[in-house]
Amino acid sequence: MDKAENKILVNGPNSGCYVKSAGNLYREVINGEQTDGQFSLIESIIEPGQGGPFHTHANEQESFLVLSGTLTIFDGSDRYDATPGTFVFCPPDTLRGFRNETDERVKVLILYTPPGIEKMIQMEGEVLNSAEDFNFEATEQSFTCPRLNKAFGIVEDSRPLP
Repeated sequence: MDKAENKILVNGPNSGCYVKSAGNLYREVINGEQTDGQFSLIESIIEPGQGGPFHTHANEQESFLVLSGTLTIFDGSDRYDATPGTFVFCPPDTLRGFRNETDERVKVLILYTPPGIEKMIQMEGEVLNSAEDFNFEATEQSFTCPRLNKAFGIVEDSRPLP
């Protein structure tokens, strides 16, 4: 970003890339290139029974803001039911996992500082034209982190979520 230009960036509600990955729908609200490497923000729809297994991020902080539904967050042996308005901050190298344990979709914003994970999600997933193109198949075996984890500094823990 050229600070001398003094321009703000406005991304509309349907802007950004939509990606189906690991059984979830992701929308890039803003990516690292747009923020000059400061952060990325992703909106995610997490279907009932879906989420992310225990894992750590070596390279970035991961934060969740629950917009709708209830997302269960696991921190080792502890669990937290994150309801709308709940903010969860995960520093680098901290063990975390999450799952939608309800019968309704969960919508969250996920903030990554620094950015980069949005690139992994695009590389691993299927790019969609819009959110309406997302069809979740209940038979999908998708409750794992993507195959590109190692290259992006993510380590999956073999323990199952409680």
